[in-house]
Amino acid sequence: MKFSTITIKNFFSYQGEIIYRFDDSNKPITLIIGENGFGKTSFINSIKIALHGVTKDLLSIGELVLTKSDFILGSHDKNFSGLLNRIAKINGENKASVTIEVLDDEPFIIHREFVISNTSYHEHLSIKDRDDTILYEDIEAQDFINYKISPTLAKFFFFDGEKIQTIADFSKDEFRQMLEDVLELDIYDQLINDSYNVIKKINKNELDPELQKRVLKHEEELNQVQEQLTSLTLKLEEESLVLNELLQDQSELDQKLSKLKSKYKKPLEDAKRKFNEVINKRSDLLREFKEVTYAQLPLLLSQKLKEKITKDISENYRGNLSIPKNIIDLKKKEFLSMIDESQQAQIEKIYDQIFNTSNSKLSVLFADSTKIELQYETFKNINFVKLLDDLVSIKEEINTLQTEIHDYEHNIQMDQKEYEQDFKRVKSIAEKVGSQRSKIEDLKAELEWLKQVEKNIKLEIGRTSIQDHQNSLAKLKVEALESAIKVAAEMKLKIKEDKRELLEESINAKFNLLKKEGYEANYIKLNSDFNINIYDINHRPMDILSSSSGQKQIIATSLIWGISEYISEEIPMIIDTPLGRLDEENQSLILTQFYPNASSQVLILPTPSELRHEGFKSLIEEVSQVFLLSNGGSATSISKQNTHDFFSTRYN
Repeated sequence: MKFSTITIKNFFSYQGEIIYRFDDSNKPITLIIGENGFGKTSFINSIKIALHGVTKDLLSIGELVLTKSDFILGSHDKNFSGLLNRIAKINGENKASVTIEVLDDEPFIIHREFVISNTSYHEHLSIKDRDDTILYEDIEAQDFINYKISPTLAKFFFFDGEKIQTIADFSKDEFRQMLEDVLELDIYDQLINDSYNVIKKINKNELDPELQKRVLKHEEELNQVQEQLTSLTLKLEEESLVLNELLQDQSELDQKLSKLKSKYKKPLEDAKRKFNEVINKRSDLLREFKEVTYAQLPLLLSQKLKEKITKDISENYRGNLSIPKNIIDLKKKEFLSMIDESQQAQIEKIYDQIFNTSNSKLSVLFADSTKIELQYETFKNINFVKLLDDLVSIKEEINTLQTEIHDYEHNIQMDQKEYEQDFKRVKSIAEKVGSQRSKIEDLKAELEWLKQVEKNIKLEIGRTSIQDHQNSLAKLKVEALESAIKVAAEMKLKIKEDKRELLEESINAKFNLLKKEGYEANYIKLNSDFNINIYDINHRPMDILSSSSGQKQIIATSLIWGISEYISEEIPMIIDTPLGRLDEENQSLILTQFYPNASSQVLILPTPSELRHEGFKSLIEEVSQVFLLSNGGSATSISKQNTHDFFSTRYN
């Protein structure tokens, strides 16, 4: 399926009739280039309305929430001009329309028109063939379009690149429902609901009056519970969106402040480590200096002293050992006391001859000549001048490092002061997140309780039916329908599991193509309820809500690409703001891997600044057409460019 022409008349920024004619080319990509405010969003919204009318997702514009009537007619109070082009309205025109010619197995034309007055509007939808013969109108026409491109499927094929990450933020129920619709599992839900409705009719038409009253009472209770469930579900979605926004703000602030903390953290740690190393080195030098000072400094300061000691060691100590005379006398006395008195005089004479030598006047306390020589020789190897230079140098290094450390600590203090409000916001957001999570948990608990009440009422309605129809045909009908409900539920679970595995495989194949090297997330898993789960390389679950916008965009793009390939539907894909919030490397991967392979027809709506990305060069061979948008005050116009000349001018 491809769009061959799109004609927009008086829709939003398009005044008059503007026609896009698309080539039936093997090159899948068409570029529609325009600055913000030049008609890109008007283009994509016009197509959405042509296909499915004014849907709920179009009614929320930033923080502004419109009714369908406000959206079409405009609202002065909400400062919204409406669907009809402003200049067309001033000129008195009252019709706005979109016409799409579709190439398919059997080509057809979609035409949706609004006739607008000040207080009301009329909407008409038709499907025609190429001979302008009307095939379907209004409800039947919408059913035909929904069969070709369901509203759920459109969310996967027509999207804003900057907001694509919201797919990864969908509440569990919403995303599960989207996937079930896309995979055509909703037919089983429809069968189950239809069966319940038939049971209600049997209860209503075939029960006796008293039991009918009981059934009607139960049905009223059931309607009330279901209204409460719908209201609570919407409330839960709103509160979940609030939580997601808070978590996004929290994540962005955490990233900002973590960068702030780490900006000076490592340099400060390095400076402190180096400072400790230098202090230890200085201690070693001071110890060496003290040793030199005590032992060698006198020799360095007095050349005569050094020469005298050198001479004294050489002449008196090399190979000699001397003992003081008082020690010799003391030892002699001890020695003689142990000898017989008759021999003491003779022995004393011999002792004196041995110990009273020519060195007897020396007084070196048990001097070991070898130790003295070794110490003296060691002294001479110490470079005292270098030691002093090292001490001076290391003092300067210590001063420099102390200044560095002080500067880093000062910078950290100044940054913390500058970002004081951000730190306060972190605390405030954390409190709000806690409160919001508590509110959501309460809502979920209430929802679960109501679902149980709903289940009990349905069981009671079923029991009432059986009580009244013992051995009757009506009982058999109810039992047959209940069996059909059970079988449909079991079939849905079985088919869902089979499709889940294949879909998960397709999504991960695309995720591996799109994720950049070093990306923390390693693979995506869909559990049995089709909830998205992200895991790292160690198979640990990751919190998808706290991921950055760029990471969410890669995850969401993988989901879209994997789903589109799995369902094998050749549906045109339209992407506004194609590069979104991606970083440089992820932008290149999206441009080279996803867009050329996303569909047989891909309409990309970039701004001129996005085209500056080098990755667009790789698309040159895939681009069939280029349109430039201009805007002259609420009047978008288009000009078709020569593709070859356009790229040659821009990139050569």
